[in-house]
Amino acid sequence: MFQRHASTISHLICRGRRGLSLIELLITLAIVSILAAMLIPRMGQQVPDQLLAVSEIVAADLEYARSLAVVNNTKYQITFEPAQNRYVLRHSGDNTLLHVLPASPFRKPTDPPDQQTTDLSDLPLAQPTVNLRSVVANSGTLASVSDVEFSPLGGTTRTGTTTIWLVCGGGGEQRFISLEINPATGLVEIGSLTKSLPANVAAVAAAPVAEEP
Repeated sequence: MFQRHASTISHLICRGRRGLSLIELLITLAIVSILAAMLIPRMGQQVPDQLLAVSEIVAADLEYARSLAVVNNTKYQITFEPAQNRYVLRHSGDNTLLHVLPASPFRKPTDPPDQQTTDLSDLPLAQPTVNLRSVVANSGTLASVSDVEFSPLGGTTRTGTTTIWLVCGGGGEQRFISLEINPATGLVEIGSLTKSLPANVAAVAAAPVAEEP
């Protein structure tokens, strides 16, 4: 259908070189308006689709780190770098023999043996890009943090909930989604799409990252 309308527009434009009649001009504008009305909702739908797809990828990486911690009876940490739109997995336990991570097809060729980097901007997905907006922890008070560490029991070494916020799109199409990590179990719950960050998260998102005790 799009090809047929595109052909019609092309034909009319070609005729325009000889002079478009008023009726032909109105028809051309009507076709363009119809195509725009059909394309705009499709473009807007890409934002929630992208967010949901990337949130599943991040959740899978978090579960991978948690599984490594349980299976190897040690600690693994994911460090978030929102400015670079990426996060890095490393072994953070005492056994240095485990610093070399298992072979994985998701490792970057440039990664050293002791880390695995996931760059959200490089994921093989369509545009628009999903960005890592902020990471916050609630251990009595809400604060910006830079990492989450999984313990041998599967939970996190932080006593409070860690929440990762992703964002995609701009203007009226901008949407956010959260991934909440239960501190006791280490399990991840993906939240619902929202049009804005919660007020308390927005308030601490630009604050300096809290130092862990």
